[in-house]
Amino acid sequence: MENEDTYKHLVTLFKMFKNRPYHLAKYLIENSALTNDFIKNVKNNNKLKELSSDQKALPPAIYFTDISQMEDFYNSFINDVKNMSNIEEITKEVNKKLDELIKLERYEEAANIRDYMKRNNIKRIF
Repeated sequence: MENEDTYKHLVTLFKMFKNRPYHLAKYLIENSALTNDFIKNVKNNNKLKELSSDQKALPPAIYFTDISQMEDFYNSFINDVKNMSNIEEITKEVNKKLDELIKLERYEEAANIRDYMKRNNIKRIF
């Protein structure tokens, strides 16, 4: 894997900030580690606003059954700000990808896309 060293080094960096999320956030922002779009999405995210409104309460522990469920959950925090044209575009793109995978008889990957569509209420276009 080409990015394996990057992932390992990034995980090591995150571990160095264990139990110090404020220091990690400050470090990432001061070193321009985050894109402007990412910062804007985090800043405008309703789910994160709700969670951070009560600073004393910790978010509830969340358990995932697979990696795609975890990715969907965390991506929802940065993708919360969507307009209707993006939803239509995503619907077309996901349906196109599903059709391609079915034609190539890659049914396991197609099933993953189908599950993603169900979790996110994306309609199937025939």
